[in-house]
Amino acid sequence: MDWAADTLYAKARLYVGRAQDEPIASPLFGFWTSLALELLCRAALARIHPVLLADPTSEGNIQYAFGFNPKSNPRSVHAKTVFARCSVFVDGFTDQMSAHCLIMADRRNAELHSGAAAFEVVDNSLWLPLTYEVAEVLLKHLGRDFDDFLGGHAPTAEAMLADRQSTRKKEVNDRIAAARKLFGDQTSEEQEALVDSARTRLELWARTKALRRICTCPACGSPAAMAGESLTRGPVRVDEDAGAILQEVRVLPNRMLCTVCRLDLKGFQELHEAGLGAIYTAEEEQDPIEFFGIVPEEHVDVDELIRERQEEEWGYQNE
Repeated sequence: MDWAADTLYAKARLYVGRAQDEPIASPLFGFWTSLALELLCRAALARIHPVLLADPTSEGNIQYAFGFNPKSNPRSVHAKTVFARCSVFVDGFTDQMSAHCLIMADRRNAELHSGAAAFEVVDNSLWLPLTYEVAEVLLKHLGRDFDDFLGGHAPTAEAMLADRQSTRKKEVNDRIAAARKLFGDQTSEEQEALVDSARTRLELWARTKALRRICTCPACGSPAAMAGESLTRGPVRVDEDAGAILQEVRVLPNRMLCTVCRLDLKGFQELHEAGLGAIYTAEEEQDPIEFFGIVPEEHVDVDELIRERQEEEWGYQNE
C-alpha cells in the first residue's frame, strides 16, 4: 500500500538524502527538506493507521486504507490536515510544530506553482533548527532516530538542536532575570497593588475558558496567566446536579503571561525551560447539541421562534 508507514518513511529518507546532496545554502536543500518533512508526518500518522491519511469525502479512500482497492484512484488528505492530525495523535507534536510544517509546505507550493523563489528569500538558519525539532519528535514516534534518517549528517542535526536548546535556555533565563529586576525596582506598596489587581483579573480570565489556568510566575512569584493546547480527551461524564456534559482534557502549556512583572513566555519549549512545561488537566463542558449531533431545525420551527422573539421584544404583530 502506498500509504504504509514504512513506504512513506523510506520516501522521506530518500528526499532528505537528495536535500543533503545539495549545498546547505541552496534553495533545493530547503525544497527537498520540505517534501521529506511532509512525508515524515504522513508516515507518523500511517504508523497509527493509514485511515488517518484517507480523504473522508469518498468511501473508496477509506476502503483503500483498510487494504481494499477502490474503483477510482485513492485520495489522501491535504497537508494542512496531516499536520493538524499530527498535533492530535503524535506525542510531543505541538501546534507550533504544525504551523511550522504548514509554512514549509506553503513555501514548497509557492516554489512549484508560482514565479516566487520561495527558498531563496529566507535564510535556512530561520527554519532548519525547528525542522530538526519537528523531525526528532516524528522519528521518536516512528521508533527511528537521526542516525537512521540522516546518516552521516545526524551529528550536524544533533549539534544544531543542542545549540538551539542552550540558546533558548539562556534567552528564557535572561528574560526571567529582567522581569524579576523590573518587579524588584517597584516599592512594596506598588508591588502589592499590582499583585492584587492581577489576582482579581486572572480569576475572571481563567473562568472564561476551560484550558486556562493560574500559575506562579517564575520571575516575581505573583499569580500569572497560563494557557495551552489540548492533547487528549478522557471519557465523558454527566454532572446531573449541574445538568452538564463534562470531559477531562490533558493540556500542553504553550503561553504564560504575568501582568505584574511583564514576563511573557511563548511556546511549550520556553515554558519547559522556565520549569512550567508540565502537562495539566482541565474539565471542559460540552455543548449537548454538538456532542449528540442534534440538528435543531429537525425538532423546532426556527421561523416561529424568531417571530415569537420579535413579538416579545418589539411588540411586532404580523397584521
